[in-house]
Amino acid sequence: MIDGFPAPPPVSREPRRFSVVLALFVVVALTGVAACGYGLLTVFGYRWVKVPDNVMAPAVPAGTTIVFGKRDGQVYHRGDVVLARMPAHQGDRAFILLGRVIGVGGDDVRCCDEKRRIVVDGKSVDEPYESGDGPQFRAVVPKDAVFLAGDRRDLGWDSRNVEASGLDGSVPVSQVYGVVAASGPNRWWVRTLPPTTAFTAAGLPGAPEVDQGPFLGRVLAGAGAGVFLVGFLGAVGTGVRRGRKRRRAAGDPWLSAG
Repeated sequence: MIDGFPAPPPVSREPRRFSVVLALFVVVALTGVAACGYGLLTVFGYRWVKVPDNVMAPAVPAGTTIVFGKRDGQVYHRGDVVLARMPAHQGDRAFILLGRVIGVGGDDVRCCDEKRRIVVDGKSVDEPYESGDGPQFRAVVPKDAVFLAGDRRDLGWDSRNVEASGLDGSVPVSQVYGVVAASGPNRWWVRTLPPTTAFTAAGLPGAPEVDQGPFLGRVLAGAGAGVFLVGFLGAVGTGVRRGRKRRRAAGDPWLSAG
């Protein structure tokens, strides 16, 4: 001890107590990290692209960003909106096609009945989203293939036009990039694309599935980030308060003076 200076306070040997509150905040923070990470993985499991034309309007108008994905063993249903690669035919180049599935493997698809409706396996389908007249055609869709048409039946070039020209208009499922799950003004602000009941209402089996992955992934990522922030700030605040209490109990003169 130096003359003129008080002796330092005795060091407390009291063991640190377990803090339930601190542990709870740590668990909250870790839960937030896990939720945010899972949400981001879900979001980036999909791909996105901007639609250049109105062949799928009004469901997907020009300038809209679509979010699409493909699972292992993906099953395609009548009414699904998909992004696919139309194979080249007799000198024509292959091209990317955004269209609605109006026939799956084994279906007999033709246009049209007396009301200009698509007929699938003898059943006329009322499609409230479609408009415009297209070519006359008839096709039997091969196994592991889909038959695609834009909702604007007077625009674009799809399976119907290829079939009407005397070629096979079906698209192998291996050439389908994925099912459109959501759409919106940009890749971060999207809404789930509602499925159609037109084909099941006509008596055909296989209703389209609702894929809310892109929307729920974004919600989970945002909520997880918020939960992490609450847990992190709570843990830091709790740790600071516990440290002050320990120093006060040890007789820290600076804390005693405050």
